[in-house]
Amino acid sequence: MFGEKIKMIRELRGFSQENVAAKLGIAQNAYSRIETNQTKLDSAMLVKVAEVLGVSPMDILSGQPAIVNFQSNKGTQQSFGYVEQVGFGQKELYDKLIAGKDDEIARLNIIIEKLLSKK
Repeated sequence: MFGEKIKMIRELRGFSQENVAAKLGIAQNAYSRIETNQTKLDSAMLVKVAEVLGVSPMDILSGQPAIVNFQSNKGTQQSFGYVEQVGFGQKELYDKLIAGKDDEIARLNIIIEKLLSKK
């Protein structure tokens, strides 16, 4: 159910399945089953996966797109935008997500303007 979102976050991070599986202490094929929704995540594994991917468990569970922080937060200002770590094919996915966000903001601004003009 959440496998596609987990996969998207992993790919945006530039992590391989093998890398994430090793950090989780499981085999790559076991991790692959998480991404393909063949294995149901229990709460403990959800927390571990979220930690390895650098997001909150709610980012995975929510129906909303996850906000992926591309910088470490060790005493530096965080960046939530596109940075050089996003790989070649992943930039296209990221650009589509940003375009969707921009469209949603424009739609909401129109609704707000209509509501304000009715007052």
